[in-house]
Amino acid sequence: MANFVLIHGAWHGGWCWRDTARALRAAGHTVFTPTHSGVGERAHQNCEAITLETHIRDVVGCFEAEELNDVVLCGHSYGGMVITGVADRVPERIRALVYLDAFIPGNGDSLIGLLPKALPAEVAAQFVGGFRGAALEGRSGMMQPIPAEVFGIAEANRPWVDRRCVPQALATFEMPILLSGDRAKVARRLYILADNWEPSPFRYFAGQVQGQPGWRVAKLPCGHDVMVDMPAELAAELMTLA
Repeated sequence: MANFVLIHGAWHGGWCWRDTARALRAAGHTVFTPTHSGVGERAHQNCEAITLETHIRDVVGCFEAEELNDVVLCGHSYGGMVITGVADRVPERIRALVYLDAFIPGNGDSLIGLLPKALPAEVAAQFVGGFRGAALEGRSGMMQPIPAEVFGIAEANRPWVDRRCVPQALATFEMPILLSGDRAKVARRLYILADNWEPSPFRYFAGQVQGQPGWRVAKLPCGHDVMVDMPAELAAELMTLA
């Protein structure tokens, strides 16, 4: 049996892993789905001062509080930024890394800075402009959630996702990640691509790691929120690392 720590993406919370976590627990695994500061059930903590560093520390804190080792650490979307930072700090506690339709940053990268690499220039400019425009409106420093429809999420699941997502600090998307290189000590890595929505920046990252030592790439035929639309299939992929 394995310890799974599942890290959600932007605007979401631990709630989005409900069905995937249920499937993993039914198979006997231990599962943690921590929620980042300022979103989900922690939305009352929301403020523009929350950064990527805050969220990395949230997850490292979960490892420490639960005394976790031998972890399969999975990050969805923006969560790829977070798990990369976590793996750089506690690689000895991690069995495998899973990037679920997620960003893979290098040292000094921010999420917004990665978009022009991963998308055509015009599309990237629209995304970056949308991020900053929405956050600067009213000088709130908060980025409103992108609607579920944009991410190709199954129509039946869109109301739940849209209802539960909340604004997130723009600083989490703009802050560069600082890495020492210790994340390379985690030898097993899986990239899961959601292969049924466009324009997806995540094809770029899947292509970057395809065929690289220690990496395996898998595809699932769904929209961006794989854990919502295909929870059982996702759980099966995750259990290949157990």
